[in-house]
Amino acid sequence: MFTTIWAKPSLKKHLALGAFYFLTSCSLLGQVPTYQFQSLGGVNTAAQSYLKKQLLGTKGYADFNLQILLKEFDFQSKDTFKFQAEIYVNRDSILGPQLLYTYKSQFKTQGFKTKSGHWEEMAKLSSQSLSSQFAIWWKNNWGKDPKLIQEVRVEFLPDYVPKAMDKDTVFFGQKKLDWTDFTAKPYPGSRFAAQIFSNFEYHAVPRIEQGILYLPIQIKVYMLRSYSWKKENLPDRALDHESTHFKITQQAAYQFKEQIKQKKLRPLWYESELQWWFLDAYRWMNSMQKMYDEGTQHGINASEQEKWNEIFK
Repeated sequence: MFTTIWAKPSLKKHLALGAFYFLTSCSLLGQVPTYQFQSLGGVNTAAQSYLKKQLLGTKGYADFNLQILLKEFDFQSKDTFKFQAEIYVNRDSILGPQLLYTYKSQFKTQGFKTKSGHWEEMAKLSSQSLSSQFAIWWKNNWGKDPKLIQEVRVEFLPDYVPKAMDKDTVFFGQKKLDWTDFTAKPYPGSRFAAQIFSNFEYHAVPRIEQGILYLPIQIKVYMLRSYSWKKENLPDRALDHESTHFKITQQAAYQFKEQIKQKKLRPLWYESELQWWFLDAYRWMNSMQKMYDEGTQHGINASEQEKWNEIFK
């Protein structure tokens, strides 16, 4: 922004117009969340007292508390004044202040013979200019800036099960497994009769509307034919054993979803929380798969195999 100030009478008029514009823009905000400037710091501590009067006067409850950091506030010459400030939001003690908005201004100050005695006038002008421009930015961006998310709403889409069969991937619920789904070559020297490669993952594409982050989550539970193998002439109970491995994977995915349903995602931490609960479910799956193999002796113990089949039927 570039503004020319010719003399004190014009300056007063300019400030009055700026104040009117700022108040008008605020009145148009409607249901937009409120904010207040909570602290001010940065360069030129001598001028901060003037700026604090202009920017930190409003006290009381606000939806967001913001911090202002002065980067530049000084006369470059007797005819030029430069002002730069950054506005931060601080919502989490671990993340710390996060940059929202950067504002730069340069004013021509013809008519000012010296800079002494004009700090307060420049503080007023700079404050009005920053406040009015930030009010416009806030109106246009509060509802879509990730740093200002107020709520996370999760929607679970049906688990991914395509109608068409993939050459290599079988998704849980798509078909009943049979030995033709085990196409990899057996590991040489393996003492096991068969092995299934099953896994699960999630996909989430967030969108932000009016300060709310909508998070549709879809789960994929699948096995890969090219990584699953078997030896020749295996009994049906061996296939039951591998199928239950697949069902344990599906149960881990279910537990992941249940974790999300039971605990509310925090706006600034939802990605980390999703990853943590995903890894937690993954650890459970690996532990359960190992316990299952040990309990059934990899399917050799028929009675134990029946018990596990019943648990994960």
